[in-house]
Amino acid sequence: MLDGKIPNLINEHVKNNFWLYVISLLCFCTGIVLGIYSVRYMGGFEKNDLLSYLNSFKSSLGSGSINYKAIFIETVKINIPIILAIWFLGLTIIGIPVILVIDVIKGFTIGFASSFIINEMAIKGIWFDLLAIVPQNIIYVPCIIFSSVLAMEFSLNMLKDKSSSKWKTYMLFKLTTYSMAFLIVITVMCIGFVMEVYLTPNMMKLIVLNQGMLL
Repeated sequence: MLDGKIPNLINEHVKNNFWLYVISLLCFCTGIVLGIYSVRYMGGFEKNDLLSYLNSFKSSLGSGSINYKAIFIETVKINIPIILAIWFLGLTIIGIPVILVIDVIKGFTIGFASSFIINEMAIKGIWFDLLAIVPQNIIYVPCIIFSSVLAMEFSLNMLKDKSSSKWKTYMLFKLTTYSMAFLIVITVMCIGFVMEVYLTPNMMKLIVLNQGMLL
């Protein structure tokens, strides 16, 4: 019964906030395009610097053991602040533009990383992208888009209802529901954390150790 109720709630939320989803996705896709083009027009010095870092990372990955604890801490430090920032911005009336900028930045990082790796590693880069970058972002990206829409919806409703006499009465309930939704998002993102900590490094190591097979 609960399994059927959750998809219905999500479908209803998407229908009620269709244009917010469109705007958020548009900003995210804009970021991807900007990331791809920034690699294309990157100077030789910056490209060589990043390439040397990538090669040293590949060397250390192929020769050493994987520090799962360090990867987990870094993963949490990168992703949780993004969700918390979006949550906080949803509590402010003027937070919507900043939320959209976050969507652009997230798209930019994915577009830049994927484009740079594919551009420099060719077919190996495609494997690297599919096995090491895409899996966790299948979880992260919908979570960030969903969080962005939740925050923008809450901000707009707050602006609309602030003059209403019922605003103070329902404020605590709405804030609790809003925060609980973000806790659910973070819980779902934990699946991405597990993938990024345990799956991604091993996939990357597999690519590094079997470079000839991926050509």
